[in-house]
Amino acid sequence: MDLTCVALFAVFIFLLVLLALVLKRPGRNDLNITSRSLEGKTIIVTGAEQGRGIHITLELAKKKARVIMACADENKRKTARQNIVQRTGNTDIVVQHLDVTMMSSVRSFVTLFKLHEKKLDILINNEEMISILKKMTNERFEMVFAANYFGPFLLTHLLLALLRRSQGRVVNVGSVLPSSTVLDCGNLKAEKSFHFSRFYESKLAMLIFTKELAKRTINSADTVSRESATKGARSVLFCALDDSVQTGGYYIDGQLMDHTPSVPASVYDEGLAKKMWEVSERLTGQSDVMGELKALLAERGRVE
Repeated sequence: MDLTCVALFAVFIFLLVLLALVLKRPGRNDLNITSRSLEGKTIIVTGAEQGRGIHITLELAKKKARVIMACADENKRKTARQNIVQRTGNTDIVVQHLDVTMMSSVRSFVTLFKLHEKKLDILINNEEMISILKKMTNERFEMVFAANYFGPFLLTHLLLALLRRSQGRVVNVGSVLPSSTVLDCGNLKAEKSFHFSRFYESKLAMLIFTKELAKRTINSADTVSRESATKGARSVLFCALDDSVQTGGYYIDGQLMDHTPSVPASVYDEGLAKKMWEVSERLTGQSDVMGELKALLAERGRVE
């Protein structure tokens, strides 16, 4: 990385920190995580091999949950699992490869998961990426959006039937968002431009997705923590396990923040949400092509 890129990265990190300080609000000091056993529950945690993901998995393991550590880094995931098993005595911790930036990897993960697992109670989309450089995957997705939105979108979509069957919950890890953050559905793969706000745009897309899931009768929540990995894990666990969590809710440090200045107005744009869902289905290969064709023909009066 040359000096220009280093300088730009430093500015980006400064802006992230500054934004968190400017928007900082008192979170819940009583963010207690349920002590009840999770024995018999199956939970997927993406990005479980490092940082916040390790802490999330560790706490779930302590509660006797069966945890699927969905990880890309082979060395880190083996070490992480071994450490968690040693600390908790819970051997029901499964490591499975998942690179959320690759849609083919997401599909392979789900296929293998369905072969070995009969149920899914909670999906925690924890994996995320920040980059100031435009990078494309082999599948022609821009890397930040692939990691922070398209991969989780497809993963959740492919697991919806299992989640509905168990009345499960989806927790998406979000970010504090500038109120000026906007989405261009024609630039989701960075077809037109790539800039610093790309990370925020991907997190805005994820928040819109969270609310759309709620409309489609899936228990879901979007959570943000501006603290350490340990405290960040507690915010995620709160949204994953607490009965008071409002479906479709946007939580910052355990505090519900919907309809406050912390949430861009576009989050509540139903037209944008519908378009985002349709475009995302098409780009990830999940759209109902025949259904769309019939609908188009029906509009033209060619079929009943």
